Amino acid sequence: MGDRYVRRVSAEEAREGFVLVLKNRLDLFPPVGTPFHVVHQGRRVKTRIAAVPCTCRGPELPHDHYRIHLTGLRAGDRVSLLRDPAGDAYVALMERRHAT
Repeated sequence: MGDRYVRRVSAEEAREGFVLVLKNRLDLFPPVGTPFHVVHQGRRVKTRIAAVPCTCRGPELPHDHYRIHLTGLRAGDRVSLLRDPAGDAYVALMERRHAT
């Protein structure tokens, strides 16, 4: 899996301005709630992994979903988040989906 997190942006993520982080990839990022920077659309943006309580599996199975706040996303975009070689930020590479 390496030091890169890749995700296709859903309609919900685009609408609400976040990228979902799968639980098994949390170790790629700083601990939940710890601020870090992402270079996104040419700007250095301060963000963090947020834990959002959820009961999508029913009230008997509460759990958290994890997300990074990023704006300017469109459904179908492919986002790659990778560690900056300098080690002080992450770089967000965007691949726009092709319009049909």
